[in-house]
Amino acid sequence: MEKTLRSLSGLPVVCAGKRIGRVAQAALSDDLTRMDGLWVDAGLGGARFVPAEVIEVLGDVSVTVDMPGKRQKMQKTPLFRRAVSTDGTRLGAVVGANVDCVTFQVTSLIVSTGYWDDLLYGRLNVRRFAATGDG
Repeated sequence: MEKTLRSLSGLPVVCAGKRIGRVAQAALSDDLTRMDGLWVDAGLGGARFVPAEVIEVLGDVSVTVDMPGKRQKMQKTPLFRRAVSTDGTRLGAVVGANVDCVTFQVTSLIVSTGYWDDLLYGRLNVRRFAATGDG
């Protein structure tokens, strides 16, 4: 089963039967192949980072974790990278990803080709990709 990063945003995060906050955003690895963890907005408790190793379940109505995570300043998301085809033509921008609920591996990237193309044709779902650090 797959989930989009957008569908995780806002879900309650439960640890030991108590709600500790809501998912603010998911953090992906630099090479965009796996989910490193989740940023949880804990209200007055501040932003917390929960690594993928302690996430038990990415459910439909909540996320269950083993520990509440470390309190850290939230980092920017690595998405909104330029998407380029193998021949060098610009496709658009990476705006999301689909993640496997069990392994937390990125199964595909969601690429926006532009506002009007998104409305008329929808966004691209790219399963074979390679990420470089030059954005």
